[in-house]
This record gives sequence, C-alpha cells and structure tokens, in this order.
Amino acid sequence: MVLKCGVIFTCVVVLLLQAPESVTAKICILRERNFTSEIWDFWTGYYCYNYTPDFRLNFRYTNITGYILNGSQIPVALIPDEEIQYFSFHYKDPTSLQYLRKSFQTDHFFGLWINCCEEASDCCENSMTDENVYPTEEYPCPAIWDGWTCFDPAKAGTIQKETCSKQAYSTESDVCELQSEKTCFANGTWNQTTDYGVCAIAPVLRHRHTFNVIALAIATVISFPAVVIFFSLRTFRKNLRYIMHRNLILIIVIRNLLTIMSKQIIILDALNSTGTTVMDENSVACRVLAFFENAAKNGMFACMLADGFYLHKLIVRAFANEPSLTYIYVAVSVLSFLPSLIWAIVRNDHGAKDCWMVDDTNDQWIIDGFRIAILVINFLLLLDIIRVMVMKLKRGSVSQQVKSTFRATLFLIPLFGIHIVIITNRNIVPSNTCEAQDIYYYISYLVEGLQGIMVALLFCYINSEVRGELENAFRKFVLYLEQRFDLKFEKKEDLRRATTATYVEAYNRK
Repeated sequence: MVLKCGVIFTCVVVLLLQAPESVTAKICILRERNFTSEIWDFWTGYYCYNYTPDFRLNFRYTNITGYILNGSQIPVALIPDEEIQYFSFHYKDPTSLQYLRKSFQTDHFFGLWINCCEEASDCCENSMTDENVYPTEEYPCPAIWDGWTCFDPAKAGTIQKETCSKQAYSTESDVCELQSEKTCFANGTWNQTTDYGVCAIAPVLRHRHTFNVIALAIATVISFPAVVIFFSLRTFRKNLRYIMHRNLILIIVIRNLLTIMSKQIIILDALNSTGTTVMDENSVACRVLAFFENAAKNGMFACMLADGFYLHKLIVRAFANEPSLTYIYVAVSVLSFLPSLIWAIVRNDHGAKDCWMVDDTNDQWIIDGFRIAILVINFLLLLDIIRVMVMKLKRGSVSQQVKSTFRATLFLIPLFGIHIVIITNRNIVPSNTCEAQDIYYYISYLVEGLQGIMVALLFCYINSEVRGELENAFRKFVLYLEQRFDLKFEKKEDLRRATTATYVEAYNRK
C-alpha cells in the first residue's frame, strides 16, 4: 500500500489487498494480538523490520505512526521530505520496497526481511486456522507468530521448538539449522519472549574449530618425531625413498601448524571477539597466511604424487635411472604454489574479504580440482603398480622394503582420497541441522588429523628397517657413553635357543 499525499491529511489510499466484504476476515495472532488477514501483512512486515538487528541496517525508519485502513489501524513510516510522505511495510508494494531497501546494508539482509514477511504470510494463511487460533483445553496456548517464527499450538507447561529464523543469525553465509524455544506456561499462556539465544551459531562453530585445532596439534606432536628420526640418521638422509617419506611427513606437519595458526589467529578470534577482528580487517598478513596454508595443503598432495611416482619407478621401471632430487623439489614446489597463486589472484580479483577464509564465490574449486587431479594420477599409478606387483610376487622378486612401501601407499591413497571427497561434497550431509553437520565436520577434521599420524606410523614407527636403524643408533650411543664417561650399563644376557650344541657345551664344563 502506498499513501499519496497532496495536502497534509488529504490522502488517496491505494489498496494492494482487500478482502471481499461478504467474506468474514480470517483471524491470525501476532504476539498475543489478533489481526485480520486483511492487515496481517502490513503488521508482520513492520514487526519483521522492527526486530531486524541494527548491524544489518544503514539507518532505521523510526518515525512510525498509525493509519486507518478500512476501519483498522496499520503502521506507516513518515517521510515528510519526500513527494510520497508515507509508506507501509507491506512486502509486496514496490514503492515501499524501494524506500525500505535504502535502509538495509546489503541485498542479502534486505532479502532476509522479505523472507521473514513471506514466512509470516504463510503462517497466517496455512498454519493458523479458525480452530487453533483460540485456546482449547488441550492446547491452551494457540498458534502464534512471534515476529520472526510461527509456533504451533502448545500444551500447558511445555516448550515449543521451531527452526530458528534466519533473522536470528549474525552472518550472511548460510548456517546450519538450530531450534528456537517458546514456553507455554503452566497457566496456559505464552511467554512473550522467545528464546533465540539457543540460535547462536558461534558456539557451534567454535566447538568445531577447536576440535580441529586439538586434532591437528595431537597429530603434529605424534608425527614430528618421525621427521627428527629421518633427519638425524645418516642412512635415511642418503636414501631417496626415505627422503620422500620424510618430506611428506614434514609438509603435513607444516600444514598442521599453518592451519592451527589460521584457526587461532583468524577464525576463533572472529568467533570469540565482539569488536573489530583480524577477519574484519582483512589485512595482507592474514591473506598471506591463507595463501601459504593452501600451498602447504597442495604440497601434501604433490609429495604424495612424488612418493607414488618413485614407487612406480622402483617396481615398474626398476632399471630406470634414479630421479634427480633437485627436479623432484622443483616439481613439488611448482605443484604446491602454482595452484595457490592462481587461487589468490582470482580471490583478489573477486574482492574476497574475511582473510579469504570464507568462500562465497566457489573459488576453492581451483584448489580442490588440482588435488583431485593429483589423486586420480596417483590412483592410476597405483593400478599399474598393482599389476606389476602381482606378477613379481608370483616370481618372488620383490624386496621386503618395497613390499612395505607398497602396502603403506596402498593404504594412504584412500585415506587422503576420503578426506578430499568429504570436504568437496558437503551434500553428503543428510540434513541441514547442526547435529548432522557436526558429524560431518568432526569426521572430516578427525580424518585430517589422522593423515599425519598414519604416514608417520606406516613409514617410520612400525617400519622394521627404521626400527633396526634406531636400535643400531641406540647401541652406538650407549657404547659412546661407556667409552666417554667410563660407564657400565647392565646388558641383557644373550638368551640362545637350546640346541644339542648347547647341552654338549654345558656337559663339557662339568
């Protein structure tokens, strides 16, 4: 509805909705007040606007007055400096929408107000009936629209739960569904205040990211000793196969540390702070951190490809020349930084904010596509390796070390593949509830943490060759201490297997 005024107090009323006079107007309840369906959209539009959080608005129309429409009062906003001196809050009126849009910061926030109005209209039209808008003995609290949410009738002394209105969230991005709560008191009356505190998404996100930080921290503590072992022992520093394993574990540790930094410095800071945050500032430093974090993640897949390529060389092309370590480092560096550089250029071109931590333009597919391609190549190499391994195993011409490396690689490719499938396919979550998404994210973060642990475990901690070298190094260290400081360490007796020779030797001593 638009009120066009030539002289003050002389207005022509243009009605958008008008019920036939012969039909009794439907009654709907808005915050304990009864309104006819004829004026329902005017009032709910006003309440949706009135309860819009301040941070979504450039300014708020506060000069509100009442206007009598067909004997009923509706709220209108006064704008005396304009040709049109009044406008209503009806969400279907083009002129009203034009003025209201000016007060919202973004189209997204304006769309949330329209969505609120549409839900209110649907509540009156489809959820409220002549029976449930009046108290009954079983349901003393009738159906009601509280300004944001439509609640069904409730029994006395119960709590009615409904999906939280999008008006209750403080973020522009889509979030998982929580449930607001409205209490029907024991005396059969509604609590005027709906509990939207349970709709706070920050605690949910905080718990997820904290779990991710803890999982990566534990994985780093467990994985890092493997890096130290590979760097400390000369045998492993000279062996290209172990250099590959070492670099893979090292880049996973670096990825873990950079992810922990970005979570702590940027994401958790934004979730815990009430003022201006690092994410709000969108500084060059935080974007550089995002770039290197992505590069480290790419490096994991690049090192996996190098490991798979070398294993393919050992098994399929056993007599080929040893690949140059310099070339391998150059290839891994290019595969790590080039996709991240392209991603950073695109993000900057799109004017991405929030330290590039929030992907609202699907730029992440630049990175994810590269990682999936690496996994596909590794999988093809693995198929060829399996083909040759089967033939060689029949002839018994495969060393134990190669067998161990093959088994580890055979296990790790699915481990990394499962994680990339999970993070690139959020549609696998069966519903949009926060509980369902929690399961998705916790599994994803757990698998992410397990990557470093499993690589260190398979390539180092349970590797018989590594354990043998560690035992030799320990014996040398003990011998050094004995010679250097004239110490004597108790040694275990050499328990030999009892044989005929043993008994003969014992008999001769008698």
